[in-house]
Amino acid sequence: MEQKTYPTDEHVKEAREKHIPIIDVRPKEMYEESHIPGAINIPLSTIQDADVKDGSYLYCMIGYHAGLAQEALAKRGIHTTDIGGLDFYHGPLEK
Repeated sequence: MEQKTYPTDEHVKEAREKHIPIIDVRPKEMYEESHIPGAINIPLSTIQDADVKDGSYLYCMIGYHAGLAQEALAKRGIHTTDIGGLDFYHGPLEK
């Protein structure tokens, strides 16, 4: 099975230019260790009840949990984009 790759860097650049929210769906502890600058932390475990804007970008470490979050939000009628994870991001990180 071929591993999926993501153009995460391009999505982060687009999010900044277009003011699209970037949501880190990893647990709070992982978010606090490092995250994409400006990203909001909404852990996957709380995404069902979270206030997420339509069009938001979601990421985790490799994209798997972001995909699960995307599916959960889609069931609520909220359309988001899974932009992968930190493994595909080459820019600066915040702590």
